[in-house]
Parts: sequence; structure tokens; C-alpha cells
Amino acid sequence: MSTIDPVDVKRTFAAQFESKDLVTFDAGKHYGDWRDEFRQNGCVIIKNVISKERAQYYCDKQIKWLKKFELGFDEKDPTTWTADHLPVSFRGGMYSAYGASHEQMAWEARIEPTVIEMFEKLWETNKLITSFDGMNISLPNRKDIMWSPWPHCDENPERKGMQTVQGLLKSAPNGPNDGGLVLICGSAKLFDEFFAHKRESADHEDAPPPKIKFMDLFLLQREGCQMV
Repeated sequence: MSTIDPVDVKRTFAAQFESKDLVTFDAGKHYGDWRDEFRQNGCVIIKNVISKERAQYYCDKQIKWLKKFELGFDEKDPTTWTADHLPVSFRGGMYSAYGASHEQMAWEARIEPTVIEMFEKLWETNKLITSFDGMNISLPNRKDIMWSPWPHCDENPERKGMQTVQGLLKSAPNGPNDGGLVLICGSAKLFDEFFAHKRESADHEDAPPPKIKFMDLFLLQREGCQMV
């Protein structure tokens, strides 16, 4: 006859954190920094977050990452700036596959001291939670794709209040005459009202961000929003 000795089971529990669910601003309070503009416009451009040397470091790392796929991409040869020589991306340069969001350079960017400091100020806590969106490596003047505007909203329209805040750390020296990100300044205040109107529902929960139709832009501009 065989017997089974009792097993000493030790339960483990996930760490518990008290976190702040919404970004809120004290009414009438003047912060004296970039938060005042962010509160007013829903977006803000903060300069000199990292040094030029650090920005070049990230550019070099991104180019090196593209070349790791060994598809013939050469940053010095524009004829190789095509889909045949690059890993698959979304809209010509947004990478979220291949574990891109967990590359060392992506984590280094997230934990830049100045980046962390800004989000700590905004959320008023040092217990921060980050998303794993990915990175954008858009090569200029590509001939194999058709560029077109893509007005959209990255926030879930079902969410109420400022539950998430999106940041973009620029590493390339883009200027006003270059293509790139365009923000609809002031639209954050109209978020709930805008999505209160009946819109086409997504086919599945992982659908792309809700698109903003061309005529919607006139509505936002009529309410005082500006594209920057």
C-alpha cells in the first residue's frame, strides 16, 4: 500500500498597489509649468527632455534594429526604404510587433529620468503604470506608399475622465516643414460630447483607434480647436 504525504501549500499573492485612477487638476490652481498648458489645451510640447546626444543614441538604435532583420535595408540608400526591405509596420513606420515595445531602447526611453519626472508630476505619484505601444520609425520620401491624413483618437471612447495620458518621445530633428504628428489642440475638452453622438461600432475589441471623419474636423475647428 502506498501513502501520499500531505503537501504544505504556500499561497502567493500579487503585489497590491494603491494607484490614482484619474488625472485631475485643482480648479484655479496655477502650477507654473507645462501642466498649465496641458490642462488648458489637452496637449503640450515639452522641449529639451533629453539631450541631442541621447536623441541620436535612440536614432542609431532604431536604425540598427531595422537592419537586424537582414532584409537589405540600408539607411544610406533610399532605394531600400521600401516594404520589401523593412519589417512589417502599420501606416509606414509604426512598429508594435516583433516585441518592439520591449526592446531595450524602448524601455530606456520609458525610464529616462526626465520622462518619469513629468509623469510623476502629472499623476502625483511615483507608482506609475506604462503601456507597451511600440515605436515609430518613419523614413521620409518613401515611394512605395501613399501618405494621407489619419485623424483618429487613441483613447477608448467608453472611458470617462482622463484615465490615460499618452506621451511621445521624439528622437529625430523634425521641423515645421516635415511630415509627422498633428494634434487637435483643445479637443480633449470635447471628448465626451464628441463621442456622445452615435458612431460606427467596432467589429471587435482589438479594432484600431476610432477614426475621426473629415467633416468632424470642421466641427472641432468650429469649437475653437486648432491643429498643431
